[in-house]
Amino acid sequence: MSTSSPSRRRFLSLSVALPAGAGALLAACGQAGGGATKQTVPLTQRPPMKLELAVEPTAGRKAQADIWNAKFPNIQVTPVTAPTGTGVVALEKFVASIAAGSAAPLVRFDRFQVATYAHRKAFLPLDDYVKRDKFDTKKFYAPALEEATGVADKKIYGIPMSMGLRLLFWNKDVFQQVGLDPEKPPKTWDEHRQMALRLTQRGGATGLERLGFHLDRGQAHYHLWAWQNGGGFQTPDGKKATLNTPQNIEALEYMQRFTRDLGGAQLISAFAKTFGSGAQAPEIVGQLATYMISYSGVGNYPRYRKELNFGLVIPPVKKEGDKPITWSGGFAYDITRDAKDPDVVWEIMKFFTSEEGYIAQFDGDKRDAQAGGGVYIAEFTTQPDLDRKMIERYKTGLPNIDKIPPYVLDQVKYTRFRELSIAADQLWDGIKASQTQAVSEDKNPKQALDENNVLVQQALDQAWASVPK
Repeated sequence: MSTSSPSRRRFLSLSVALPAGAGALLAACGQAGGGATKQTVPLTQRPPMKLELAVEPTAGRKAQADIWNAKFPNIQVTPVTAPTGTGVVALEKFVASIAAGSAAPLVRFDRFQVATYAHRKAFLPLDDYVKRDKFDTKKFYAPALEEATGVADKKIYGIPMSMGLRLLFWNKDVFQQVGLDPEKPPKTWDEHRQMALRLTQRGGATGLERLGFHLDRGQAHYHLWAWQNGGGFQTPDGKKATLNTPQNIEALEYMQRFTRDLGGAQLISAFAKTFGSGAQAPEIVGQLATYMISYSGVGNYPRYRKELNFGLVIPPVKKEGDKPITWSGGFAYDITRDAKDPDVVWEIMKFFTSEEGYIAQFDGDKRDAQAGGGVYIAEFTTQPDLDRKMIERYKTGLPNIDKIPPYVLDQVKYTRFRELSIAADQLWDGIKASQTQAVSEDKNPKQALDENNVLVQQALDQAWASVPK
């Protein structure tokens, strides 16, 4: 896969400024250490300890913990809720826990924000551990590892553990109902818009019974349209915000126009309030005909409805002949700066990202899916060789399902990652705010982007001012 564009286009996002005092709170915790010690005491001979790991208490993570606990009865681990939010406000509790010294020693963290919180001294650098143990970083997709790298110091602060490409879902039965070829998804922006209008069904209590596409649900983020239009949100050196470029404005104008054509934000918002979740999700029950999804969420379809007749394809391009572009996100494991036993936490991290660790996780999630009558699709690990093994290991026997993982893995060559940023959370908030303000027609696209660009630039300036000269 390509590692990055000339401008190292890894698109981030923004919000408002960092909560008052948050940067000072993190800095007050001291400088992050991270020097690995020589392993003189085997794990089996360590003093008894109990660790809560903020990695999400899913069936798969619990299965990983069970295997670890059986191996090391003296080091008992329990998975707990992780800081899963994106943007400044969503991470306020995490910031507070770091400032108070009460954060879990190991966290599962949205990877594009790792560099930002590493700069704020929330995480330990891992380079000494990598060097000491000759840990193979080349097994990961290079851009995924780079997402968890410090902006200024270029140190590694996280180990990638998942990756979700953005894909267009389409309901083949709904396509057939309106006379569209169920085996031909849209290839371009205009084709998608025309199909979405045809797939939209008016009526019902809200004025809509089915929506052809929803620009503010799932993974239909502004990043994709901006990149496909030649735009970007930050200069290559990471010091200047570029939200309000002509390419970005044009892309956001298209998104606003698309929403207008479908009935407008107010109508769509009222309809969206009727959406369910799980087995009643709108794309599963036919309320939503096309939908932008992350590969990491694809497993919900066969989990809840094995017979769902759907397809997945790389997102439509702006115009015929354009190079395909999709984008990926994912998470990393990080050691927080106040971890009392970072050497032990590093060993846990290595186990969780090993083949044995992933098999434990995936087997646990598979049992959980089967218990509910569904089937299981393994998520991507960010390790291509391992992903190929997992695709073979977790075949379902359902042709429509089993063709998805190899197809998606082949599309990785078209993916981008968000720009590496010293203010990733605030960049995320700014991009999302611009999308929301424009699509809802609270502001015109240029106004929204101009105003949020100022906020992002302030955040970048503030962050860079704290980098040692």
